[in-house]
Amino acid sequence: MQTFRRCWLCGLAALWAACASAPIQGEEPVQTTSGRGSPVLNRLADYNSELRRPDGRVDVDAMVKRLKELGVTTYYWLIWHAPTDWDDLQAFLPKAAEAGLEVWVYLVPPSESPPQYGTLYGEPFRLNYGRWAEEIARLSLRHPNLTAWVIDDFYANHRLFTPAYVRDMQARAHRTNARLAFLPLMYFDEINRRFVDDYREVIDGVVVAYPQDREEIERAWAVLNDQAAAMPGEFSFPSDTPSEAGDFVAAGQLAKVLPADRYLLRFRERDTFTGPTAGYHFKQLLIDGAVVWEEDAAGGAAAWRDVAVDVTSAVRGKAGVNIAFRLFDKKGVSNFPVRWRLSGLKAEGLELAADFSSPGPWQVDRRGAFEAGFGPATKKGEGRFHVPFIVMTAGVEYEFRLRHGDPATPDRIAQWLRMCLEARRDGKCDGVVTYCLDKQPQSLTFPLARKLFAEFGGGK
Repeated sequence: MQTFRRCWLCGLAALWAACASAPIQGEEPVQTTSGRGSPVLNRLADYNSELRRPDGRVDVDAMVKRLKELGVTTYYWLIWHAPTDWDDLQAFLPKAAEAGLEVWVYLVPPSESPPQYGTLYGEPFRLNYGRWAEEIARLSLRHPNLTAWVIDDFYANHRLFTPAYVRDMQARAHRTNARLAFLPLMYFDEINRRFVDDYREVIDGVVVAYPQDREEIERAWAVLNDQAAAMPGEFSFPSDTPSEAGDFVAAGQLAKVLPADRYLLRFRERDTFTGPTAGYHFKQLLIDGAVVWEEDAAGGAAAWRDVAVDVTSAVRGKAGVNIAFRLFDKKGVSNFPVRWRLSGLKAEGLELAADFSSPGPWQVDRRGAFEAGFGPATKKGEGRFHVPFIVMTAGVEYEFRLRHGDPATPDRIAQWLRMCLEARRDGKCDGVVTYCLDKQPQSLTFPLARKLFAEFGGGK
């Protein structure tokens, strides 16, 4: 997350001026997908926005005090902002243990390191992730409250972090401490069955960043718990994956044409891409193979909206027609993830075989890496595995605005945190972590977060 640096730098001037060996009491180790005991479950956490002294070192005592006030059980310690972060971590760990806090080490990937980005490495082991695995494991033996480690922007770097590479990292860590957990940082667009099939045996869970709504959390939970390969009524294209012009995914059905003066199709739709990049993914409605409605996936908002399409000229005089919804690439992409959700299909003058609430009967056709929550993909899974799942939600105005738009107020940031905590309470995720929560005494967001963590019971 390159915004981490921006968040830290924005607050740094003001800042400078002004158990791996044993689970938390009352909690039993659980079996993850890989069969190892997990310290991952049932954790509430904070990450980043560390308090620093005027000399640039982390203010360890102030951090412990503020995290205890916040009421979390775990803190994710980012090693990136200063060359002394690794040394400061070793000063922080014993004091965190005294306060009953677990610690996870958080590393940046090559895409957030020189020469690809900026001038700062995670010191002292830089891009040697096998060495990091070994050294974090050694440190976790000396400090049993160090229980896991995370790599940021994992899937954007998955050409390096292949399953074999991760397996080797894990082996190097587990030769020293078999219970040290590893989790990649993912984004919700990256959680799909391909990722789960490739990585679930070599990771101990995932941290997934910035849900748009409760539905997005539940979608990820379903994929990570072998409940569904895709969410019903959804088309998607994965991240960091190429396509060619003409690639598509479509779901269609036959509809009977009834006697009528006018024929309408009404539906609700939303997609996850709100950026300006246009001309690639297109959302379409087709009648007998002809496009009758089309819209670029670019721009707009992520909110649901109603669409009504007059299809009279396309169906008049016919006994039956094929209705299809399609996500279509007019130009090939290299890294352009998107999800298109559909709901509330209604017809005037047409008798449908199924609506979006019954996506199984729809016939799916595709070319390329697209996925569809129609047809066989909507069948319930077998619950064969559980990949522990931590939701990360933005706790700072800049990041919240970037992900969710305005108003990026403390109240709205707290509203998102409540949504995530409610999902955890309801069993739809295994933990929640706030990203870059302002821990300054004058913060307006901190007391709201503290109140919510208290309401939802800390790590209990």
